[in-house]
Amino acid sequence: MEEILYVKIEQNIPVKSRTLTFQDIATLHCTNKNIVKTLEKEIFYTLPKEGSQKTIFTISKVYERIHKIYPGLRIENIGEQDFIVDLEKADAKEKGKTAEYIKTILTALIIFFGAAFTIMTFNEDVSVTKVFDKVYQMVMGTTKSGGTVLEFCYALGLPVGILVFYNHFQRKKRKNDPTPIQVEMRTYEEQVNKAMITTASREGKTIDAN
Repeated sequence: MEEILYVKIEQNIPVKSRTLTFQDIATLHCTNKNIVKTLEKEIFYTLPKEGSQKTIFTISKVYERIHKIYPGLRIENIGEQDFIVDLEKADAKEKGKTAEYIKTILTALIIFFGAAFTIMTFNEDVSVTKVFDKVYQMVMGTTKSGGTVLEFCYALGLPVGILVFYNHFQRKKRKNDPTPIQVEMRTYEEQVNKAMITTASREGKTIDAN
């Protein structure tokens, strides 16, 4: 019976060492466990000391390296065709904490005031105040003076609705589905990865089989 090695590689792989083993970059499966154990300890590639922190490889490079160890082994790819190896700096997280806090605060302020400005301009465009006046007059039969329960409920409903919609601030979520923000973040990450892979391929910077 022919042995088949199944290889699954993610689109973006964070690593901490420049010496990459197959265990660092891929999930391997084979009925022959000795093949998997041997390959996981083998060195796939050694990143240069200088250069970009992100390196793009093709699956052909993985096949080439495996066949040097096990010539003739049948390989089935169940992951990405091209993938990014992202080398993380050992001290980057420690040194960048203050900068990350500052960026987070600035981003939160920009989003807060931007959202507030958007809501105000929307209210002006659709004349929410006039709509509330008309509704009050139709229900109560008189012209309102000053604020009413309509404005209060509207002002309260906006933040409550946003919190419930994004489902992000509850300790126990009603369901395990990702929030809209998480979906957009994953979509953005995937698009960035695809753009990097395409650019590297066009510029001839992808590491392929020799």
